[in-house]
Amino acid sequence: MSRPNTFRGPIFPVLMLIVVMTACGGNADEQTLFSKYFLSSKIGDNLTLANIATVSFNPTTDGQMLSFSIKLVGEDKTTPLSLKAGAEEIRKVVAAEIEFTKSKKAFQDANDAAIEKVVKAEGKNQKLTGKDLEIQKAWTKWRDDAKAMSQKVSDVRKRGNENRPIVEISIVDQRNPIDVTAYDGEMTTKEVTIEGRVKPPTGDTVTKNYIFTMQRATLKNVEGKDKVGQWVITGRREAE
Repeated sequence: MSRPNTFRGPIFPVLMLIVVMTACGGNADEQTLFSKYFLSSKIGDNLTLANIATVSFNPTTDGQMLSFSIKLVGEDKTTPLSLKAGAEEIRKVVAAEIEFTKSKKAFQDANDAAIEKVVKAEGKNQKLTGKDLEIQKAWTKWRDDAKAMSQKVSDVRKRGNENRPIVEISIVDQRNPIDVTAYDGEMTTKEVTIEGRVKPPTGDTVTKNYIFTMQRATLKNVEGKDKVGQWVITGRREAE
């Protein structure tokens, strides 16, 4: 989500709109978060949105939420975070890639002329024999292994950093930033069903039901105690 300049407008109307939205009922914590979410979406305050959500409610495509009520808050579901273990796995695979690259370069430097001959022959679809064929087989294996190593590093990075963006938003602390990959922890997830009056980009106001996903990270033993993050809106779908 991009982070353009925060909207600067009249404070009183903005506060009044939050009051109107919050007055529609529902759990106080969820109500406050979604009031801020829909208001920030409406006025294009992408900086605030980036600090509370990973999904948008775009006025030009989704419409404007005029008012809403929370119909159902689902049960919390907690799963362990693997950021610390993932970071260690990433360090190991990157170290292995560095060593592999050194070995590959050493072979290439020792057989530079022969490899150049192999590459030219392959470009012309020529068959090689003898020593040249041996170099071709060896160089082909190095190239195949390099592709496999690159894919492995990519997969490990993706797996190791799977929840990191959400955790970093949830645990945000500008005064005392921390490396979230240095701690074990858990992710709590719940679903919230919302009924709202939506003004679409064109046409009349309609009533719609949505199911939003909210997540909150908890890091274990940060400076001697657990650090509980803020709730973050991470998913949205229309209810059937």
